[in-house]
Amino acid sequence: MSDLSSSLNFINSEPFSSDEKSKKEAELFKNGKSYPKTTLQDLKGKRYSINTKLRAYLSVWASLVVSCWLWKVGDILVNNNDKYCLSDSVLNILLGTTTLNVLGIVAIAMYDVFNGKSEDKIE
Repeated sequence: MSDLSSSLNFINSEPFSSDEKSKKEAELFKNGKSYPKTTLQDLKGKRYSINTKLRAYLSVWASLVVSCWLWKVGDILVNNNDKYCLSDSVLNILLGTTTLNVLGIVAIAMYDVFNGKSEDKIE
């Protein structure tokens, strides 16, 4: 038992690190400000930044997919008699279903990111 108490006497707290986060936390603690609210504000800023990057990426991705799709549809329609030889009913079904699939993928992928809800309500 004495070994435990003697070993506890030698435990020292870690020295104050000099990184910016710990300095900021110490200043907030001294000033009596709420650290979790400040952290929440930092997290909101990171979330807005990530959402902005995601929106830009999805916009480019959707533009690329739709452009490629329109190019391929034009290729099928122009070169059908020479290259593909598809009947009218097959063309209607192929173009209709795949167009709906491409538009559905774009709509589903962007629904949550561009949902129109305000993120300012998070407290």
